[in-house]
Amino acid sequence: MSARTTAAHPAPRGASHSAGRRPAARSAGRPSIAFAPMHLPASVESPDAGEFLAFTGAANAMWRSDSSTDLFREDPAEWLVGLRETTYVDKSGIVARRGEEIVGFAGLACPRAAKRTAHVDIVIHPDRRDDDEADALLAEIERRARERGRTSLRAFAFASADAGGDRLPSPTGSGSLPRDAWQTRFLVRNGYALGQVERASVFDLQGSFEAVDRLLEAAVAKAGPDYRVAWWQTPTPEEHIEGYAAAISRLDGDAPSGELPVEADPWDAQRVRDREDLKRRAGQTMAVTVVIHEPTGQVAAYNELVIGADRTAPTENYGTLVMPEHRGRRLGTIVKCVGLRRWSELVPTSPVVRTFNAEENRYMLDVNEAVGFRPAAYTGEWTKELT
Repeated sequence: MSARTTAAHPAPRGASHSAGRRPAARSAGRPSIAFAPMHLPASVESPDAGEFLAFTGAANAMWRSDSSTDLFREDPAEWLVGLRETTYVDKSGIVARRGEEIVGFAGLACPRAAKRTAHVDIVIHPDRRDDDEADALLAEIERRARERGRTSLRAFAFASADAGGDRLPSPTGSGSLPRDAWQTRFLVRNGYALGQVERASVFDLQGSFEAVDRLLEAAVAKAGPDYRVAWWQTPTPEEHIEGYAAAISRLDGDAPSGELPVEADPWDAQRVRDREDLKRRAGQTMAVTVVIHEPTGQVAAYNELVIGADRTAPTENYGTLVMPEHRGRRLGTIVKCVGLRRWSELVPTSPVVRTFNAEENRYMLDVNEAVGFRPAAYTGEWTKELT
């Protein structure tokens, strides 16, 4: 159910509202909480879409409240496509009720290639957050993770870029979060440790590209003749798909991960094609910029940009990676700048590109800041080992 996770959205399975209800502890004077699988409708216009729309409404409201910006809103119709179980990720979601009242939602995503790791999400509308209900919901999704043999959990939560007060430092030494934020208190209270802080940054697609063009020219000169740029709107050309898939496979292991658990989640050409088909069915547009190392034919760096059916919405930067053996040649600057330039021509109505980088990833932050990205919000990346 996470908008942040591109390859493993914790997602509810389609199921009836009444099937599998599980009661939680009763609070004094109130009905006990009951848990049931969350239903995914055929479409957002379906008569039975109310529960799903309540979930997306609560998630968007929660992210808006926690981040102090509306930049991370997700379209329900696109989200519905991405939340279904896939060949690569076991996904499930639950809804919590007191009587007929929905009090929250939770999601669980278990990458099939991993053995221990799972991603968890708790979604509660900010207007009705209740500590006891939130704790019960988290305990229930953790129980379901244990049932699947997952003992190493990851979670994320937004924080405002303007939040002040006492700070909880990242264990990486880069970045911090407000200690008194509801999400921070909730996760710490339930035994989660902060593993990393990420910066969410935005680039103004309607502004000047002067810095982009200047940096690109210098970077191409630095890279030299052994490297050439390729760009495409998906589907990926056959000549590049194997190298592109190999580069995506390196992202989880090579990108800074702080104190977060990381298990290999490999990609191949078929997985690339499956994701492209999912994007097509969701009405999304995706473009990829790569740098090819001519002597070997290897994809040395890549950058991905995605937008939904609403071409006036923010654009999402998915992965950006320079393969370790090709670093130091400004290839990250090349894929970032070419991607932005070509994207502004392909989707001229999108206002901004949003991207996430670990606060300790000084290389990519330097690139983004030089190009013109500015901080918009932060996220805490949290972890817990189940016993």
